[in-house]
Amino acid sequence: MVIKAQSLNGTTGLVIIPTARMQQDGTLSFGTSYFNKKYQEYFEGTKDFCTAYINFTFLPFLELVMRVNKPLYYHVGNYTVDRFPMVRLRLFKEKKYLPAIAVGIHDFASTESSNTVHFNATYIVLSKKMDDFDLHLGYAPKIMKALYHQLDGPFGGLAYTPHKSVNLYAEYDSKHVNAGLQCLLLKHFAINLAALNLGSLAAGINYKVNL
Repeated sequence: MVIKAQSLNGTTGLVIIPTARMQQDGTLSFGTSYFNKKYQEYFEGTKDFCTAYINFTFLPFLELVMRVNKPLYYHVGNYTVDRFPMVRLRLFKEKKYLPAIAVGIHDFASTESSNTVHFNATYIVLSKKMDDFDLHLGYAPKIMKALYHQLDGPFGGLAYTPHKSVNLYAEYDSKHVNAGLQCLLLKHFAINLAALNLGSLAAGINYKVNL
């Protein structure tokens, strides 16, 4: 069984990385995540921050996400939140001997300049189920100008499902090795706990419903 989980970023994925998995057509989800400032490029690693997102799987092969970021305890000038869209498109479904393949782009619609783009990523990712394991491999080239690229180069991860409501993760997000788990509660809620670079806390909660 594959749990089609939300990453802490808001896309379907593991801890940070996206996968080629898609939610059921018509699935609406929203959630929030907390990131410790350690190992973060956002605000040059000086501020813990929270994210909030809404995710809609429109058609069984298209995922649209709108995300906002808010650094904690930061009150300077007229700064409010950092907001950006994310889009994922599945090109091929998984077959018996072939992986699912998806492409995606994050943080691509800045209204000012590339210096305001903190989470850009353009990537292709493959996902293949193997018994209780789900393997994911991807590559993210630098195509767009950005202050920071969240994914930069090869990435990959492995999910293990020991129980129908529990996922265990290990991944390389192109910069750090991360580990985490997700627990599904009452069919609609999910709680994520993660250690970024195996040394920095991140956590999230998500609510999912099929329309």
